[in-house]
Amino acid sequence: MNKWITIGILVLVAGCDVPQAPVVTGPDGQPRIQINTSGLTCYEQRCLDINPAARSVRQVGNRTTGIPGNINVSSGTVTPDEFKQMGVAASLAGGMGSRGDNR
Repeated sequence: MNKWITIGILVLVAGCDVPQAPVVTGPDGQPRIQINTSGLTCYEQRCLDINPAARSVRQVGNRTTGIPGNINVSSGTVTPDEFKQMGVAASLAGGMGSRGDNR
């Protein structure tokens, strides 16, 4: 019985949408995603841990890597295209077991 309750809860949680980061209009009229500095910033079902102070980004399960140099995060917002670029950089950082460290 407990097994079926657990499976039901997992199905329910898996079907839930990830809370999206607020999207605001920048001074140039372009939509911008607000960076959550105390947790994950999620947009279009992708979540990144962005640290503007350290200029670093991490995807859950991967190593932390630098934010690409052409992206300015000092305002606390990024464009959707910049968010996607950071997602690619975070994906390429690799996770546990990459770079030969099998711990």
